[in-house]
Amino acid sequence: MRAAVLVADADAVPEDWGLLTNMLEAACEEYVVLCAVEMQIPAGQPRHNIEPSDQLTALKEALVWSRGQPVLLISSQLVAPSAELARYLEYVKAGYDAVVPMIDQQTPQPLFAIYTPTCMSHINSALLSGKFSINNLLDELAVRYVDASEVAKFGDAATILSCSG
Repeated sequence: MRAAVLVADADAVPEDWGLLTNMLEAACEEYVVLCAVEMQIPAGQPRHNIEPSDQLTALKEALVWSRGQPVLLISSQLVAPSAELARYLEYVKAGYDAVVPMIDQQTPQPLFAIYTPTCMSHINSALLSGKFSINNLLDELAVRYVDASEVAKFGDAATILSCSG
């Protein structure tokens, strides 16, 4: 699996990359950090420079970077990302444009989710229409929502999927 870590702004740069790096190395064959050129990230972290922008444009960049492969989009602000949950999302992705875990019954976490290249035309249409929210994009996609009870097999959904800051 390929993953793209989104560092949205300077406040989203983790002080300790250890937990995130360990999760990525346990679950992914390749990953990249999407961030603005001026952001400081630890040496050795693979990076792809992006202009500071919205999450939907970052998702598009992640899919371009993944070269036709599905990508796990991860917020750098996740408190306790789970490698096991990431592998499960990949396991259940067949036939879907996206696989998105739920924090609770009403709240998806689109920043710890798998997106396939089939999303690209929907992303482009949304961007051209001035819609920049990943949550709005989900309404246009075939999404496999992983409910909180499924997520609970890997730990507390609120803990695994919550963001700091």
